[in-house]
Amino acid sequence: MKNIIALLVVIAVVIAGFYLWGANQSAEETSDMSDNADDDSAITTSAGMRAEENMVVVSEQRPGASVTGSIIYLAAPGYLIIHEDRSGEPGIILGASALLPAGESTGVKVILSRASKDGETLHAMLHFEKGGNATFTPSEDTPVQSRLGGPISGWFEVSKDASADIPISI
Repeated sequence: MKNIIALLVVIAVVIAGFYLWGANQSAEETSDMSDNADDDSAITTSAGMRAEENMVVVSEQRPGASVTGSIIYLAAPGYLIIHEDRSGEPGIILGASALLPAGESTGVKVILSRASKDGETLHAMLHFEKGGNATFTPSEDTPVQSRLGGPISGWFEVSKDASADIPISI
């Protein structure tokens, strides 16, 4: 429990830092966009910071039969695993990506065992390939551990109003 609280505190500090930094950037973008007042399109971006060698970023998703991981960093080959939410914690596994190489992977698709629903929360978690068979096996392929303790994971929302393509920069 202490590890989860510590991880949440670190995430909150990082988000607050990016919010403060992003507020300045948004103000600059808004002033640049004022010349295009007739353009109804909104610019939405998301930024993050890589604090460990392993990282997962999954943006808000539309309901459907799959989820797409925006950016995945793995120190060794592994998988992006999607879980149901169980009282704020990862629950039943809904799907696993194909084997990902060490390094950066973008646009990682995970086919779900059931369609996600509008308003639901899901969890993304990283697992290393340990069995040597290049197929995700929950009993063998262990969760990637954070330096702070606990698995590298995060939650995201499913919404029918989710933006289709949010540019992510790390």
